Amino acid sequence: MPKGVNHAGKVSSLKTGILIAAGCIALLGATANAAAQAPAKDPGWKFSVGPGVIYAPSYLGDDEYRVRVVPGVSIKYGDRFFASVQEGVGYNIVNSNGWLAGPIVKYNFGRDEDGSSTFAISGDDTNDLVGLGDVDGTVEFGGFAKYTRKSWTGSVELRQGIGSHEGIIGELGVSYRGQLKLGRMPAIFSIGPKLVFASDNYNSAFFDVNADQSTRSGLAVYDAKGGLVSYGLQGSFILPITKSVTFVTFGAVNQLGSEIADSTLVNTRGADTQATLGASLNYTF
Repeated sequence: MPKGVNHAGKVSSLKTGILIAAGCIALLGATANAAAQAPAKDPGWKFSVGPGVIYAPSYLGDDEYRVRVVPGVSIKYGDRFFASVQEGVGYNIVNSNGWLAGPIVKYNFGRDEDGSSTFAISGDDTNDLVGLGDVDGTVEFGGFAKYTRKSWTGSVELRQGIGSHEGIIGELGVSYRGQLKLGRMPAIFSIGPKLVFASDNYNSAFFDVNADQSTRSGLAVYDAKGGLVSYGLQGSFILPITKSVTFVTFGAVNQLGSEIADSTLVNTRGADTQATLGASLNYTF
């Protein structure tokens, strides 16, 4: 059986989770990141919900894009606890002098070889992955640290997968955050570079093509090593409509690292440049 792959049957909720995860990465990113950069002014629970749309590749490395309708949900408690699909579940043990740091848990929803997209409203299901098997979902445990000085924030995160890919994933980022006077309440924007790297186990689970997979898929054998997953630029724009309702737009352009881009899956059927565009309407209560 291929590494990181389980043929014991597909779970429909896993397919749904892939779409929710992809959408929430952008839909919740701006709001959750802005909230995490400074202590909350009001203690207690806060919830954010709202619909959105996202235009993104069918899978990491694909050259075909689909539009999906995706929901978004995030939860905060004061300036300590936070939870969302994009941010994961975390707790700010350190929260002083511009520093935020603590444990974090995220879930990687994996990938189904049939390429189905439950919430897609454009495009066809990709058949690029047929023969490669499913990559099961993985719980990832780790820690994070952020430091904010004036309008700049630097961040680092490191996680270990438990089950399925069993790899180490790291993220490094820098962002600039500012405000624009467009109405009664200022709009907030952020922009900056981000780098994602991973160990051999992670890259192999998603981008290896072993002998059996090669026979079933028609792709040449490939053995992915650890290294860069992607590097690029991302940004978001948050426009308050009322005290409770905000409109969020976002975008990102990333270049895949050589270990990923040289995979026969990406090299033959995909593209090494990946982009994401989208928007959401969020209600906070």
